[in-house]
Amino acid sequence: MRRTGRTGWAEGRTGRTGRAGRTGRAGRLTALAGLAAAVSLGAPAGAPQGALGAAAPAAGTGTAASPFPDGSTPAPPFPDAAGAVPSFPDAAAPAPPFPDAAGLMAPDPGASPPGTGGAVPPAQEASSPAAGEDGRTGRHVFRDEFTGPAGRGPSAARWRQEKGCMWGHGAEDQCYTAARRNARLDGAGHLVITARAERHVGADGVSRAYTSARLVSRPAWKGGTLEVRAKMSGWQAGAWPAIWLLGRPAAKTPHYGEIDLMENGLNGASWDPEYHVHTDGGGSGAGGAYGVDATRWHVYKVRWTTGRSGRAWFYLDGRLVRVLPYRVPADSPAEVILNIAVGSQAGTPAARLNSTLTVDYVRVSR
Repeated sequence: MRRTGRTGWAEGRTGRTGRAGRTGRAGRLTALAGLAAAVSLGAPAGAPQGALGAAAPAAGTGTAASPFPDGSTPAPPFPDAAGAVPSFPDAAAPAPPFPDAAGLMAPDPGASPPGTGGAVPPAQEASSPAAGEDGRTGRHVFRDEFTGPAGRGPSAARWRQEKGCMWGHGAEDQCYTAARRNARLDGAGHLVITARAERHVGADGVSRAYTSARLVSRPAWKGGTLEVRAKMSGWQAGAWPAIWLLGRPAAKTPHYGEIDLMENGLNGASWDPEYHVHTDGGGSGAGGAYGVDATRWHVYKVRWTTGRSGRAWFYLDGRLVRVLPYRVPADSPAEVILNIAVGSQAGTPAARLNSTLTVDYVRVSR
């Protein structure tokens, strides 16, 4: 999020050892026959394979190089120039879709089916990870399902609800409050953050014409996986909803990094959720748009690592979208922030602004 100093899977059902030869002698014979056929065609032993089993391009040809000028990596299969899949600092395999031994891409069992516009229909919700676990990425270290009666505020044990009227060096037009009209549970398992047009005077005496909420997770993590299911109301000028990670201490942003898992409304006209990374090194500000209807439910997820080889893997509805460099100090704990800012880079706000960010769950795993 270009805040200009706003300090203030389960493993694929087909398995990972190939679709051929999984059950019975006939399957093994089929696999051996296929291997013999490949050898008879002259395929060199050990040659790297592409997504459909074709030989990968030779090193130096440039055909497998990153198409992004910032050095980021497209969605898998994402071979480097030598045809190899990049390694993961924690030795974990990439999230689905991942290739099996036959080089084919196994679907993510939690992904949206074709023809749904990217939204996760209710029938898919049962595929969410079981309590305490997040498939391949480890145990949940933080989660909020926002259960509770309608009108209750968010959990004070999990979230710090920030207050004040001076944000973005004064360029933003909202006061953040702790009022339930700005952040409340809806009684159906959702958190609703609302930015609205109403005059408010903060404790510092600063007056604004809009109020909103900004929730910050109490714990912070030095890498992990953040997954949030959310939707937004329709476009209104000036609304800037966001789900993001901010490295501590915030006063030294962007040295300790910022990951915008989802931010919407930039430039005052576009209502297409975007993702970005911000650091004080090369590639800061890199990102793109998800290209989906923000008013429908989507699962936004990012897996991030820190250090000199740090990266951020962005997912939408279970599908890898892009991998970006995220080089920040290894000792860079990041906290989750949910908010709707008003004005600034989202443009002049609508006089009758009433914009919502509805969150089904927030889960962090390591």
